[in-house]
Amino acid sequence: MILRKPRFYRMFQRFFDEGLAQASFLIACDRTKRGVIVDPRRDASIYTAAAAQSGVTIAASIETHVHADFVSGARELAAKGADVYAGPGSDLEFAHHAVSDGETLQIGDIVITFLHTPGHTPEHVCLLAEESGQPTRLFTGDLLFVGAVGRPDLLGSELTRRLAFDLFDSLNRVMALDDNVEVHPGHGAGSLCGAGIGREPSSTIGRERRQNALLQYRDRDAFVKAVLDDLPETPSYFPRMKKVNRIGPDVLGLADGSPRIAAIKPAAAAALAADGAIIIDLRPGAAFAAGHPYGAINLGFGTKVGYWAGWVIPADSHVILLADEPAHVQDAAVQLLRVGLDIIDGALAGGYDAWVGAGLPVASFEQISAADLRARAGERQLQLLDVRSPREYHADHIDGSVNIPVGDLPERARQLSADGTFATICEGGYRSTLAASLLAREGIAHIVSVVGGMAAYRTGDR
Repeated sequence: MILRKPRFYRMFQRFFDEGLAQASFLIACDRTKRGVIVDPRRDASIYTAAAAQSGVTIAASIETHVHADFVSGARELAAKGADVYAGPGSDLEFAHHAVSDGETLQIGDIVITFLHTPGHTPEHVCLLAEESGQPTRLFTGDLLFVGAVGRPDLLGSELTRRLAFDLFDSLNRVMALDDNVEVHPGHGAGSLCGAGIGREPSSTIGRERRQNALLQYRDRDAFVKAVLDDLPETPSYFPRMKKVNRIGPDVLGLADGSPRIAAIKPAAAAALAADGAIIIDLRPGAAFAAGHPYGAINLGFGTKVGYWAGWVIPADSHVILLADEPAHVQDAAVQLLRVGLDIIDGALAGGYDAWVGAGLPVASFEQISAADLRARAGERQLQLLDVRSPREYHADHIDGSVNIPVGDLPERARQLSADGTFATICEGGYRSTLAASLLAREGIAHIVSVVGGMAAYRTGDR
């Protein structure tokens, strides 16, 4: 008897961006060393590096749909020789192949079948990847998530109900697959492309059929009502991302590595800021509140810099980064590029200390504890701004507070009276400091930010 060494599907890899809760995938044939990327993000060097490590050539980039929440990396990979595939009616304005329903793509021993599954968008496709001796995988994009389904409302009210009906039909189509088919969605918990997405990276058709609440509806009208009654908020930058991805984002060479960020001396940075550039201060909220360049906004460093920047920074803005750590600048720059904020003038050389040393204008505001807020609750001149989402606000809020989500503040700040003091509060403190910085940038002089937010307020933390 000849014992054959078992073949392992070594080149299946999931890449997850925590900030945008977005998943992309590398699938490759171990024999031919050819592979494809599903729903690539813009900083495409993560895929070229993984492929190079295993000697794989990236032959194709596949878009399950025209994305609303991040800039696609399809053109970055196309610049390195990958063909671009997209669903029927995608109308991409750059070179691509529009697949038809049931069309197949052979990648060595792997057969990928395109299933046209409209609902989240009209052009949406799922990918059924099959290889002898390996598990069958369904890449569901934004049609089906773990414990949730895609939202059908991102293309406007006129199309929403029709897409919701399509969503019901498309879900029923994929639910007809075998129970053991693995489900690999394009988003995880925290994404606004669906409501109530689970934290597990993958599932199976059988598990979703049994446990996904929205798949229990047999009546299409009841399903549509349930989906439309539970829509998450919509970031203001989503329509812009749709347009960018359809036209085709500029190719920045991000398949070869991260962008280089120039160092800018304080005086030059101040001159750019005077001309309208936005200084993004990446330091923690407490440090920012204690002192920051006049007019700067606070996006404390972490995985959500790009996410919140997409909400609050206008398209085509010039940006200057300020951080204590050089690595924070590089990571934040990549996050900004993921949401289409491409004009990064540079990073402030020497950070905040250099700005102060150059005698340039600074500002600050007070931070107060939840206990302090309780003590000041009776002040007539204190206006409490709850900057969480409407869903969070309606779940619980402090009596007398006004709800303006932080993403809406750039447009609504000028509607606020300049009299009195505004106290900003969110769930944990991050958004309240961002909100305070946005209000200050709009010329509101008297601001305080509540440390620890509603989480601290509920428990009575000091």
